[in-house]
Amino acid sequence: MESVAAIPMSAKPKLLIVEDDPALGRSLQRGTRAYFDVIMKDSVEAALELIERGEELAAAVVDIGLPDGTGFEIVEMLRRGDRNLPVLILTGSNDPSTINRAHALRVEFVCKPFFSENLAQFVQRTLSGSQYGDRQKLAGVISEVTDGYKLSLRESQILAFAAEGIPRSRLADVMGVSENTVKSQVRSLLDKVEKQALSDAVWWVRNRAGL
Repeated sequence: MESVAAIPMSAKPKLLIVEDDPALGRSLQRGTRAYFDVIMKDSVEAALELIERGEELAAAVVDIGLPDGTGFEIVEMLRRGDRNLPVLILTGSNDPSTINRAHALRVEFVCKPFFSENLAQFVQRTLSGSQYGDRQKLAGVISEVTDGYKLSLRESQILAFAAEGIPRSRLADVMGVSENTVKSQVRSLLDKVEKQALSDAVWWVRNRAGL
């Protein structure tokens, strides 16, 4: 995160981190305290109490697996207060239902324990205020491409998921389909948009969105 200048304490926005693993919590705090006034909580109950008090938050990093419930309870309450609050969820599961629920709540997600790069990017997007504006631009371009190139629903989903950063190797899990289905749909997608690789198609749509 060297490209983002540290912010003076008096001007730091508040970041809620909800993580019950002390070592992981300290790692998350180290990765964000130069830019945020970090508020650490280790349970659903403690986080909900903070939110109910009306604490003004700039962003949140939430573990899904917590001792007294699920981090999605926290995210849902945050969404009721601010539908555009930047939220990053941490999960140890590749379960498609978890990933799809994250998308439905319009939050970013990363699988533990390899989160450092994702956390750095999340911090940069939060500080620049670009996170949800970028998503809206990208969604608009995906819609245009879907209509203009007559993509099927699955082809459009593949392009959208890949453009949002989901690795090719995880698309089958996220979509709840077989790997062979993904391979077939990717080939059809690439034929329609006249690209050689999925990475080329991703670069193309992100470039069209100005990202």
